[in-house]
Amino acid sequence: MRKYRQFVIGLLVGGALMFAMPSMAAVVKQYALTEVGYPIEVNGTSYVNSQLPILNYQSNTYIPLRAVGNLLGANVNWNSVLKRVEIRNGEEQSAQNNAFRNVRASGTAGHYTVTGEGRVFEATMNYAVEDGHDYLLEKSYALDEGAPAWSEFTLNISIPHKQLPINGTLTLELFEYSAKDGTRINTLSVPLETFLP
Repeated sequence: MRKYRQFVIGLLVGGALMFAMPSMAAVVKQYALTEVGYPIEVNGTSYVNSQLPILNYQSNTYIPLRAVGNLLGANVNWNSVLKRVEIRNGEEQSAQNNAFRNVRASGTAGHYTVTGEGRVFEATMNYAVEDGHDYLLEKSYALDEGAPAWSEFTLNISIPHKQLPINGTLTLELFEYSAKDGTRINTLSVPLETFLP
């Protein structure tokens, strides 16, 4: 009787393992990435970075996105509001929406100049800078004219060095407050700078 019980238990355990193993194999997907030995050159400039190497997977070459963007002269930024990577090159149009247009940002290391045109209620536009987690500043700016006219603006933004992120993107948000209920409307997000550790 004891041998019969052990046989049945062994049969059940073996059957369970037989059906579980293919299921577990389907869940665990592995990638065999190998570091490549050949150089990557873009417009005459070689990519070299021992901390972020070039990798190969199934005869496809993988290189860090920001590195390629830098070699091509494009800006690669993480848009924390929309949760996506955005790549912009010099030929791309400036940022705009119904209340803000021709918005361009320049600068580095916490000092930025943002220019553009605004068309907002009672000529009061607002802006804030966030690092993906916290707002570092929020201010208002008085335009020369209110909507429906477009007015030019120039914002000089300074973020203290100790507030700059170690890893993340500083993003400017242009917006206005609704006269109806006080909520933010016509928000336009503009990447200022991305920081890497």
